[in-house]
Amino acid sequence: MNEQQVRWDDLAIAEEGSLSGASRALRISHANVSRCLSEMEQSLGMTLLNSG
Repeated sequence: MNEQQVRWDDLAIAEEGSLSGASRALRISHANVSRCLSEMEQSLGMTLLNSG
């Protein structure tokens, strides 16, 4: 993901409250949501969600 570009779909995780919720809302696989989150975290240089 380009550092200068944030897609509105990227915010679905926060809006829906979970990767599964974002997956349902965006109608894409859980794996794709997870990949997008990883790309966003990498481009920002920080962890956005903790899994524990």
